[in-house]
Amino acid sequence: MIKTKSTLVLTVLLGSALLTSCSKDEPAKEVTEEDAVELIEGSLQASTGGLDETVAKYSEDLVTEFVPNDNCGESYDTTYNFSYSGAISQADYTMTWGYVLNCNGFVPSTADLSAMASGTYSTNRMTSNDNTDASLTVSGLEPSNEELNFNGSLQREGNQTITINSNTREITSTITVTLTDVQVDKSSYEILSGTGTALVNASNGTDSFSFNGSIVFNGGGSATLTLNGNTYTINLN
Repeated sequence: MIKTKSTLVLTVLLGSALLTSCSKDEPAKEVTEEDAVELIEGSLQASTGGLDETVAKYSEDLVTEFVPNDNCGESYDTTYNFSYSGAISQADYTMTWGYVLNCNGFVPSTADLSAMASGTYSTNRMTSNDNTDASLTVSGLEPSNEELNFNGSLQREGNQTITINSNTREITSTITVTLTDVQVDKSSYEILSGTGTALVNASNGTDSFSFNGSIVFNGGGSATLTLNGNTYTINLN
């Protein structure tokens, strides 16, 4: 069959329309509550260099190195590298923090901590390149106390690639975790109890999303996150 001129023109126009349609960028995918839970979990878990690892390392350093030296009123700085490689999570961070030890007479009582961390982590759902800033006050340093008490906040900011149910998103986020009376065992450096809040601000490059939740630290390596009335159990290890 020989195509007429009008048929050829129609074919070209249709092909052009299809190419134009296919070349248009897909709309950015929204950041969901499920994504927010993943972000908060990553900021809390020890295996991703999150809060649990941070608090444990701070506690160990305070109990075994800083407090025994009775450096009342003096500043102390240290840096260490954290790396983890497991079946689900991998992480690599450089962490730097400073202490100022406050004493009652010559007995250490509280410490003011400031910290920074930078690095990456990945799980089966997310990869993240981020930086963390922390400002914490620790009480209970007296030898008679068996627990440390943490108050303050940590903020993790960075870029993530999230893949859930074959849905992949590139986002930027800031996760702010605020701690209230978080008790840590001086021997095991395990979080025993306490509460907190988690605020997630995220963007997909087009739209911004915000999630605000509450955290209860249960002890035994777990925490309960409540977000939009829904509860999630988070493994802190």
